[in-house]
Amino acid sequence: MQQEIRSGTSPNDRLPYLVMACLSGAVLVTARILPPSPRGVGTHELLGLPPCFFLKLTGLPCPSCGLTTCFAHAARLHFYEALVTQPFGLLAFFITLSLIPLSCWLAYRRVPWPSVVGSRAMKSVMGLLLALWLIGWVYKIAVMR
Repeated sequence: MQQEIRSGTSPNDRLPYLVMACLSGAVLVTARILPPSPRGVGTHELLGLPPCFFLKLTGLPCPSCGLTTCFAHAARLHFYEALVTQPFGLLAFFITLSLIPLSCWLAYRRVPWPSVVGSRAMKSVMGLLLALWLIGWVYKIAVMR
């Protein structure tokens, strides 16, 4: 089995994993640098991004409202504050953190990228994450009312 995995790969198969590890690291470093907004939203504005248009237009938070603030709290090991800011964001933070060693391990093992991202298990995980993201949105709406 190991031979089958290694024989069907090329050196370029490692590139997506290394990019994933680097991007995850960059996100975590950025989260650590940004001070979390006391409002629970708006930390992304410190990156030069505009305020949430959805929030401005409807008065309701968008599905991603609070994620950057949550990451900024979690990067400081303030997990309770991260959880109450955006529960899904805390899960996303830990996923981002785990992607660094996981990507390195998959690159080392030369597991073909398409076999990971196209797997049935990945589709199930993505469906579950989508559902949890929507639940996090409902929570954020309730908290900001």
